[in-house]
Amino acid sequence: SLADERDAEREFLERTVPTVAPNLASMAGPILAARLIELAGGLESLAKMPSGTVQVLGAEDALFAHLRGNAPSPKHGVIYTHEYVRGTHPDERGSAARALAGKLTIGARIDHYSCEYRPEIEAELDERIETIRARRDDGGAK
Repeated sequence: SLADERDAEREFLERTVPTVAPNLASMAGPILAARLIELAGGLESLAKMPSGTVQVLGAEDALFAHLRGNAPSPKHGVIYTHEYVRGTHPDERGSAARALAGKLTIGARIDHYSCEYRPEIEAELDERIETIRARRDDGGAK
């Protein structure tokens, strides 16, 4: 019954999130978009956050360990589940996470204030991730 409940919740999110946050759902996918909105405390809160905060949402324990001086700074939180971060070479994941968080923040702001879908934001993100991934192909030159 838990699997049925999970499937029903996934269906609900896949149906609802694109209507509430079309840009965020388009770039992140409806499930990750819903997690970001939930972690932020709502779409309005997410829209008001700086992209650096969006980047580490879900990595609060690692962030506070870093602030205490016990760990390196986290590069990403729940956005790690996105293919653009997870599928990028480990040396470039921080850059990919930063680029993704920046565009997700812009998307959240557009969704909150105008709720108008803008495909050019996603195209810019795709182009930026291509550039980041190409660094590894160029021998790591920056």
